[in-house]
Amino acid sequence: MASPIYFFTRSGCVWCQKMKPSIDEINKTLNDEQKIQIHSIDEQKSKVIYDSVVRMNKLQNVVPLMYNSNIGTTLLGYKDKKDIQKFLRAEPISTKQPLTPLPHFQIENSSKKDFDNWKKSVTLWYEENESRLPTNVISKDKMIDMVYKQFMAHRTKPTTVESRLDALEHKVDQILKKIS
Repeated sequence: MASPIYFFTRSGCVWCQKMKPSIDEINKTLNDEQKIQIHSIDEQKSKVIYDSVVRMNKLQNVVPLMYNSNIGTTLLGYKDKKDIQKFLRAEPISTKQPLTPLPHFQIENSSKKDFDNWKKSVTLWYEENESRLPTNVISKDKMIDMVYKQFMAHRTKPTTVESRLDALEHKVDQILKKIS
């Protein structure tokens, strides 16, 4: 008997490739009748099955796609191993709430007081979203430090052509002194 669970993939799909090791790991723990069937929609036979699943469930053409033919449920897009296991047990998968936008700071038109208010807003934003932040988001202190440095550099930069030339001449003089 064939497995009722399908995993549809396509060549060149990065998310499918990222999900496949989790599928393979899960398949090692299942018996032959429960194993997830992996179908590449590049192959005509798999494409026919995929098209019928998409049409029956009124889905967009998305890969990766998992389909449980016993109960008619689908799992669209990339999911981690934990979510795949929940799908196999027919448990609801929690959707992640999107983060609120990070407070914006206008470096060009802001005062020190505006920066302090922005800093408070960013601190609150990090506290509110701490548990939901992806791992690649920089720390609060680093964020504030980077923006502060940009803000101070903008405030102290020369504004007229003459003052810019003076600053450049000063830097060239310093370089020449170091060389000689």
